[in-house]
Amino acid sequence: MSGASARPESGLIDAHVHVWDPSHHRYDWLDGLEIHRPMLPADVDRADGATTGMVFVQAGAARADALAEARWVAGADWPELVAIVADADLLSDADALAEHLDALAALPKVVGVRDNLQNEPVETFTARADGLAELGRRGLTFDACIRHTQLPALIDLLAVAPGVTVVLDHLGKPPVDAGIDSPEGRAWSAGIGELASRPHTFAKLSGLTAESADADAFARNADAFITRVLEVFGAERTMLGSDWPVSATFGVGGPFADWVARVRALVTEADWPEVASGSARRAYLGTP
Repeated sequence: MSGASARPESGLIDAHVHVWDPSHHRYDWLDGLEIHRPMLPADVDRADGATTGMVFVQAGAARADALAEARWVAGADWPELVAIVADADLLSDADALAEHLDALAALPKVVGVRDNLQNEPVETFTARADGLAELGRRGLTFDACIRHTQLPALIDLLAVAPGVTVVLDHLGKPPVDAGIDSPEGRAWSAGIGELASRPHTFAKLSGLTAESADADAFARNADAFITRVLEVFGAERTMLGSDWPVSATFGVGGPFADWVARVRALVTEADWPEVASGSARRAYLGTP
């Protein structure tokens, strides 16, 4: 891990944070896991005090609890919270989706939604086209959480809604242990390049530790994936996120300060303010 300081000079927005309380809402995916317990704003890894802002991203509550989860976060004691990316089912019929989005619009700091696609069949992606277009009409962002094999299907889906601002989560979950020069890595690299050519599209440097089961392979391969994203998206469309507590717990894990230091070592002094906070503000808050 790089010895670069984890404290960015201009402050750091953690663009991907999860919190939850299973006593309030149902999280079926947490059953049997060590993190099936309250993970609250006060507990978030703040990168040794570097983090000055945070973006909450929906944490997989049961669909019946999706609106309640967003309301709970909006009402939380969380001084660093700057934006909420709430859950929405883009396969809902138009009336149901509109009602849900109207309810989200009443909450402070809701700027976008995520309909988590990583475990969905790619054949269902295009059925979300109308829902995605509705997000664009409302000025809401869309967080795209996919696995690297789903990149072509995501690109096809986004082609029908060119006006939507899209944020790719976790670098598109690339094949970290196989490496960027593997067949899977080359396919990911090509897909990332094609996705980056789309206007209004951003990428998060987040979630990579959870995609690796081998610390040596991670140390050997991670930088190439980070560098490729920076190369094709540019610093002005690339943001930093912890994916806390998921990426701190699974795969090779590790504290957020280590991840910040790794990314910081790959970014120029001039570009660092963009990656640390500028890109997140531009995507989620609409600042120049």
